[in-house]
Amino acid sequence: MRRTTAALAGTLTGAALILAAKFGADATFEANAAGANQAAGGTGELEPAPSASRTPGRVKPQTSGRSTPASGLKDGLFRGQTSVNQHGPIQVSIRVADGRITGVAARHATTPAKTLQVNRRAIPVLRQQALSAQSARVDTVSGATYTSGSFATSLQSALAAARA
Repeated sequence: MRRTTAALAGTLTGAALILAAKFGADATFEANAAGANQAAGGTGELEPAPSASRTPGRVKPQTSGRSTPASGLKDGLFRGQTSVNQHGPIQVSIRVADGRITGVAARHATTPAKTLQVNRRAIPVLRQQALSAQSARVDTVSGATYTSGSFATSLQSALAAARA
């Protein structure tokens, strides 16, 4: 009986570790999204690998009583839908203040190693482009076509949530 219990516990633990390695942990999503507009040198990315069960849309309630600015974006933190490509999921969150995008963060796949390498190079570039453009019109990063497309798709859904 003890061996069976130990074997079952070991199997479940192993399965949990494999899933955690595959999809990453996302317990710190909101905490990292709040700090998405980091000081110089920061990438602004969130903890890797989003959970597909996350619901897109507004993360925190609007605290400002101001009307919607000309940009049509409400103040707050908004999460886009997870966009999945051949190399894994990407989910973009934005922070809007005074009708402007002030922070952009993206959670992304970390395995295999090549995907992590591409995402770590492309996400900061895409983040900066989104902040500069104040829209989802970002250029494709060379060598990161799928990442760029998923980033733009998720960013567009976050902007749609900010307009709703």
